[in-house]
Amino acid sequence: MSWLPLVLAVYWLGVAFQAFDTVHSLGWLYRLSRQHPRVPLGRGWLVQLPEPSRPAFSFGRYVFLSPAHAQLSPAEYAQLLQHEQVHGAQFHSLDLLLVEVIGWFFWFNGLVVYLRRELRTVHEYLADAAVTRPTGNRAAYGRLLLKLAIGPLPSRLVHPFATKQVARRIHMLTHSPSSPMKKLRLLLILPVAALAWVGAAALGLAPVVAASATLLPTPPATALSRIGSITWQGNTFLTTAQLNEALGLKRGDLYNKQDLEARLNYRPDGQDVTSRYMDRGYLYFQINPVAKTQPDGTINLTFFISEGPVMRVSPVIIIGCRNSSDCDIQLPLRPGDLFSRAKLIQSQRFLAESGSFNPTKIMVDLNPQSAKGTVQVMFKVTPK
Repeated sequence: MSWLPLVLAVYWLGVAFQAFDTVHSLGWLYRLSRQHPRVPLGRGWLVQLPEPSRPAFSFGRYVFLSPAHAQLSPAEYAQLLQHEQVHGAQFHSLDLLLVEVIGWFFWFNGLVVYLRRELRTVHEYLADAAVTRPTGNRAAYGRLLLKLAIGPLPSRLVHPFATKQVARRIHMLTHSPSSPMKKLRLLLILPVAALAWVGAAALGLAPVVAASATLLPTPPATALSRIGSITWQGNTFLTTAQLNEALGLKRGDLYNKQDLEARLNYRPDGQDVTSRYMDRGYLYFQINPVAKTQPDGTINLTFFISEGPVMRVSPVIIIGCRNSSDCDIQLPLRPGDLFSRAKLIQSQRFLAESGSFNPTKIMVDLNPQSAKGTVQVMFKVTPK
């Protein structure tokens, strides 16, 4: 018995399913664009969705926003719109549709999922750069990415403003672009590889192994780098002595990049530098470390601090409960308190352990009102 007809039947069934899923997603987007209010937006349209929990996203020349995005500051709202319009102007949706069609016929290949994800990430890099390049205000834009980094992907055909790759996008924003000469050097790989292949064919295996051992010697063991000076700039809330105490490092200690990042940004015990600020109201706190290697091999550390204003918590809202009594919960983070990242995490954990909600679907939305010095905290829950 030949298995070929059965294999072909399964293959074409998969193709039909993938095509149907794409058409269904396009139909969903069409209905969204027609059933809700829309206003002209340049050469496209702005569609106002009624659900506050909807993330911002775009498809083609259509930008979809929710009432929650109207609470952004005028500058943030403009950046959000500009970002989504870049996707339309550069025809990014056509790229995603092309990958969708490829995915119809190669649905069995896991590389299609990887290609779709990485293509969307590259699109976000391009849109991020287009928004921040003219003004250079990357810090404010990075905060906007963090603020809106909630919610699942509404459809794989669309470009959501904030995705799971927020950390990668912020890193790309602060990463200096490669010079044309560095890019040109990559092309040298081709002739070098060709020469190596020709040499291997002419000399045989044994000489190539010997040559490789000569060209790529094992580097000698070197001593680990140690920390030289430690300098802080921009701090007013905490003194240099207090920051050094929070950092827990001193001249002569071994330099470890991963350990340093943990001491600066997050440790489970809450003793990192960022927690010292963000647990005392400094929602916008940022720290930029710069490490410079000295001639003697030591590394001098300079930390540039941007503290930002002190923010207090305005109403703490829980939405998604079956009834009002389920939402009547006293959380560690309360209105009138100084904003605290630790209490925010404790509150999210408290809801997850309450037994009333799905612990894997508790989202947090922060809506700062910088002019008032307050931040609204919204927990979006899903009942069990």
